[in-house]
Amino acid sequence: MDNRILTHRYFLTAGECDGNARMPLPLLVSRLIEVATEHANLLGIGYDRLITLNLAWVLSRVSVEISRLPGINESYSVATWIESTNRLFSERCFTLSDASGKPVAHARTTWAAIDIALRKPTNPGVLGDIMFPADPLPCPVAPAPRMKPLPDSARSETYTFRYCDLDFNRHVNTVRYVDLILNHWPLDWHDTHSVARFDITFIRESHFGETADLRVADDGPQSLCELLIAGDRRLTAAITWRPRN
Repeated sequence: MDNRILTHRYFLTAGECDGNARMPLPLLVSRLIEVATEHANLLGIGYDRLITLNLAWVLSRVSVEISRLPGINESYSVATWIESTNRLFSERCFTLSDASGKPVAHARTTWAAIDIALRKPTNPGVLGDIMFPADPLPCPVAPAPRMKPLPDSARSETYTFRYCDLDFNRHVNTVRYVDLILNHWPLDWHDTHSVARFDITFIRESHFGETADLRVADDGPQSLCELLIAGDRRLTAAITWRPRN
């Protein structure tokens, strides 16, 4: 059995759709994390193994390129594999395919194994040779470029993190950040535009009760974002938009 790739099949219900009867980007990101978790468990490098080593996987970067997202009552599948691992990070890739098996989106994610007590990255090589694929499969998504500083004219809005923003690590959930960013634009913008590429890089954790300052600036078809708490940069993100058909 080839465990290099795991494929999970889904069905998009009406209750999961966004206001345009499509799979919302936050749900896609949630599916990526879900399938990555399932594959890590299958390979023996999931939560049960890591907790015995006082380690945990932390998502560091997500890059998604989208041709089309599934619509209401549409079946789809998400496949994942490990592309590479180095001294600090593991690169995991994904393909989202429609019911016919045609790829409609791809993603690249970067994960760090951190020491739970120290909250610092550690060498994932302690997890064994499975972390270093002998015949790696390439990822169709290029790594995100370093984001340039936002101008002083960037738009700004604040948000205070609440209970439902947290995950089991008691820091802000990845998907909640994506929600917060996309909620910056009004409904009529989302009615006329869709996301062609989304990049997010996590710099530092955020916690319950902290008030974040989301800053957004437009650069042609791209929107650049950063999240600050007390002036401390917690994440950066970039969205490339396309007109909606």
